[in-house]
Amino acid sequence: MKRLSKNFIALFVSDIVVKILGFVATVYIARVLDISGFGLISYGVAFLNYILLFCNPGLTTIGVREIAKDIQHSKIIGEVIGIRTSLSLIIFLLFGIGLILAPGSALTKKIIFFYALCMFPASFLLEFVFQGRQEMEFIGIGRIIQYGVYLFLLFFLLKSSGDILMVPISFLIGYSAVTLFLLFAFLKRYKSFYFSFRNWRALFATAIPVGMATALNQISVNLPAIILGIFHSKSEVGVFTAGLKIIVVFLIIERVFYYIFFPIIAQQYSQAPEKLSRSFSFMIRIIFAITVPVLFGGLILSSRIIVGIYGPAFARAAGVFSILLFYFFLSPLNTILGYGLVALDKERLFFRIITISSVVNFLSLFILGIYYQAAGAAIGLIIGEVIGVILMYRTLRRYVRFSFLGSVVKALPAGFLMLILLYIFRGLNIVFLIIMSAVIYGFVFYLTGGVSSEELRFLKKSLK
Repeated sequence: MKRLSKNFIALFVSDIVVKILGFVATVYIARVLDISGFGLISYGVAFLNYILLFCNPGLTTIGVREIAKDIQHSKIIGEVIGIRTSLSLIIFLLFGIGLILAPGSALTKKIIFFYALCMFPASFLLEFVFQGRQEMEFIGIGRIIQYGVYLFLLFFLLKSSGDILMVPISFLIGYSAVTLFLLFAFLKRYKSFYFSFRNWRALFATAIPVGMATALNQISVNLPAIILGIFHSKSEVGVFTAGLKIIVVFLIIERVFYYIFFPIIAQQYSQAPEKLSRSFSFMIRIIFAITVPVLFGGLILSSRIIVGIYGPAFARAAGVFSILLFYFFLSPLNTILGYGLVALDKERLFFRIITISSVVNFLSLFILGIYYQAAGAAIGLIIGEVIGVILMYRTLRRYVRFSFLGSVVKALPAGFLMLILLYIFRGLNIVFLIIMSAVIYGFVFYLTGGVSSEELRFLKKSLK
């Protein structure tokens, strides 16, 4: 339990700090650069996100799984890094040729070029090693270093719109800083580091389904803004994005659960499969315990949250935000079930389900986004998640029997009481309401046996 608590706190706190640093960096860049300059930076970041996807087609996920099964499995580290480095060199060469031949201004190409250079430190990023060995404090410290260095350099190097290249250069240095920190920490603890290409075909074949599933997920999340931008006004994109940005912050919970529980499930599957059933039941119960109050509270306070963050001009985004809260409710569950399949060596089934849910998602987004604008796009996103959860659950249950409906039922009494009280006192200070509802929900959840002492003892024993 001590290790689980330590990992959870390390990742949760670091994610919050990183979000704050990233937000400050974004605001600073927006204030220093003009609108077109800020748009150029966003354009470069979009390229970077897709480049990193191609340079890591599921390799680190498989690396985490294999290290969790056997922490002495050092060969997989060299294999993952070897393949990632080779892919980076090939992609950089092809990308460089394309950048030279493609039309566009010299400044735009330079910005994209400096962002593209991040693929090389990313190739040596050893987060997956520390995740597999359940040493999350190194990941947390590394991320804070990355964004701390980035923000520090921005304050000193970005003084006017003419310094726009300092933005991707600062980001590149920050990325290199976290890579060097994790490499130093790894060498200090484990002494050895090497490249390996012996098993690259088998590893690549295993990783590809996970990488393609990740790419499909990325496309699904980015597609609504593209559809709304093409078929409707830019204000519709703003309405949708305003709601989604808050949901992305809430999904810190999803990322923390993935980083902590994925290696645990992989380890148990390899060493103690009899524990899997209770572990999945416990995880799903904890997920519902967190997502139910956020969903209920968000529905009541949606207007006040949106207007409080963005101002009255964005009031219409409250309805979209309310719809997207259901996406938040489903997404962590989808992640646990999906990566549960990957932990059980069922990555091809995982990819098959992601493909089906993505096709449904794309169709829903196009139809509903075109006819019902931002609200329709939000509903389309949820439909894909619902299909994904149903298929993931049915498939995973073939291999592990665990409680599902009982878990959400456990959270409902406390959730409904919180919902009623929030509605009655909704006119009070929003900070007070959030604190009050969290205390009441936690107290009632404990009294109604949301998580039993037996389950906590089991988890403690499982993690020893």
